[in-house]
Amino acid sequence: MSRQKKGIRLNDTDFYPTPSWCYENLEIDWSKFSNAHEPCAGDGRIMNFLKSKNVDCSYSEITENKDFFDWNGKVDLILTNPPFSLSREFVDHSLKNADTVIMLMRINFLGSKKRYDWWKQNPPTSLFVLSSRPSFTGKGTDATEYAWYVWDKTNKIPKGIYFVKPPTKKQNLRDKKLCVEALNKATQGD
Repeated sequence: MSRQKKGIRLNDTDFYPTPSWCYENLEIDWSKFSNAHEPCAGDGRIMNFLKSKNVDCSYSEITENKDFFDWNGKVDLILTNPPFSLSREFVDHSLKNADTVIMLMRINFLGSKKRYDWWKQNPPTSLFVLSSRPSFTGKGTDATEYAWYVWDKTNKIPKGIYFVKPPTKKQNLRDKKLCVEALNKATQGD
């Protein structure tokens, strides 16, 4: 997710690790999926989460020269936190390659004259609103509300609007540490 302040990127690498609670607290039956792809693997936390749920998971990661737009596999599920500037392109490519697509995006992505026709053609089937603002840096939030947008062709995920349980104190402490470590490693090129 691209976090910006007055049009200036706060992170030159455009890498913002997803706090684990954001997907751990989703009330989704992961056993309905046998395979998945993570288009923006970053430090691998979403991919590892899916594997822990017995979902076979492949990945793309631009920093490893594995460009998602060069990948054309077929999977049950695509789950990711795409770069905000390419969210629509990530959704479009994902919808061609998966029966269920779940993307973490800003809620204000719903509004835009530029995306009006696209939304009419691609309405999400479900929305999982984060009840707490995530900290992608471990150093506070960006004052923006987020949700997991779901496009599900197979009805594995019930239609509707849902709310993701806020993180526990333990999850917050863990995620703050993990996000800081992941960002430090990414920006130092390790």
